[in-house]
Amino acid sequence: MAVVFDSSSLVSADGPGPYTVSHTCSGSDRLLVACIAFYHSLSVVSALTYNGVALTRLGNLSDFQYNSEIWYLVNPASGANTLSLTLSGSQFGVGLMGLSFTGVDQTVPIAGYVSGSGTSTSPSVVASSGTDEMVVDCLCITHNGTLSVGADQTSRLNAISSSGAIKYAASTEPGASSTTMSWSNSTSQGWVYSAGVIKPAGSSPSGHPARKRHAGVPYVNLSLRPRIW
Repeated sequence: MAVVFDSSSLVSADGPGPYTVSHTCSGSDRLLVACIAFYHSLSVVSALTYNGVALTRLGNLSDFQYNSEIWYLVNPASGANTLSLTLSGSQFGVGLMGLSFTGVDQTVPIAGYVSGSGTSTSPSVVASSGTDEMVVDCLCITHNGTLSVGADQTSRLNAISSSGAIKYAASTEPGASSTTMSWSNSTSQGWVYSAGVIKPAGSSPSGHPARKRHAGVPYVNLSLRPRIW
């Protein structure tokens, strides 16, 4: 079974929050991914929930006051529920992007976090993935110029913070042994980039032990053999 994109949602604001948006999850073997982009080096995520259940952080990168983070919740409640984010301190631009998926492994739903930062027209990171997996990314970049998604990727969200300080975006791409996630910007700007690999249902070990050598051969206690005089 391959991972399938379900739906998306976003909210843009400034300040500590909380920021809330309604997100609808459907289907089976569900996963909710939250991509967070914000501008301020002294701020951190203090709460992130969906339907009141806390999400787990896969990874984050902060550089020159820009931040890109990926969080997730396995088996989120189905239907329309509230995705809520609260940050500490002050921010000059925040983007919260919700992405849900189906056909996802419920034991190890997402892994392989990679990140990078720089100043250029071509933000990119490279993830190691495989067949039936899906790579998801989270970009935070200075708001100046026109942003376009990379080849073979599907743009899921692309927006500007309400303050106009940053742009933020998320996309997906089917897994391959080496998957380059990238965006292009019409002017050279500072950026911070994250990506993770979503695992398909059934990719985790089943928990049944492998058959050991000599399995099924009856045990013989040699000490009980009759002695030969």
